Amino acid sequence: MFETARARIALVCLLLLGQAALFPLYAVQPVNEDAWELADETEFLDDPDRYLDGPVESGGIVQDTDPVVIRVETIDGTDRVTITGATIEPEPGDKVRVYGTLVDRTTIDAHNAFVVPQQGRWYAWGISFLAGLWVLTRLLRHWTMEWSTLGFEPRTEPLTVRKGVAWVQRRWGSNDA
Repeated sequence: MFETARARIALVCLLLLGQAALFPLYAVQPVNEDAWELADETEFLDDPDRYLDGPVESGGIVQDTDPVVIRVETIDGTDRVTITGATIEPEPGDKVRVYGTLVDRTTIDAHNAFVVPQQGRWYAWGISFLAGLWVLTRLLRHWTMEWSTLGFEPRTEPLTVRKGVAWVQRRWGSNDA
C-alpha cells in the first residue's frame, strides 16, 4: 500500500497531526449527565451555582478523615473538598474517588466513594512494562527493518540471543582486547 519511505513518513506525520488535533477536542467535551460525563472539580469549583444539587465526581488526596477532606488539583491551584455521607474509612495520604451531589461549593454528599489502592497503580505499570518488553522481543525476533522503505519484513528464521549478540559484535566490534 505505502511502499516508499516518503509515503510512510508522510502517513506517520498525518497520523500524528490527527492525534494532536483530537487531544484538545476531547478535553473540551461538555458535561453530559446522560452519557455519565459529569462535572468534576475543575467545573464545579469554578462555577458552583451551575452544578449545585446536581451530580458531580471528584478525586484527590485525603487530608483529614472526620469528615473526609480531600485536596483536589485544578487549573487555578489546589482546593479542599469535604465529602459527607461516605462509608469509606481512608487514611491521610490515600487517594479517593467520589461520585455524589454537590451540596455547596466545596462539599459533596457521596453516593459512591472508594479508596484507590496505591499498589494497584504499581501493579498496572509493572504489567504494562513487562507486556511492552514481550512485544518488543517478539518484534525483534520475528521481524527485520527494511531501511530503504522504512518497513518491516518477516525474518526467514527467528532471531536468537546468540545470533543477536554475534550481530552486535560484528556491527560495533568486540570489546575483547
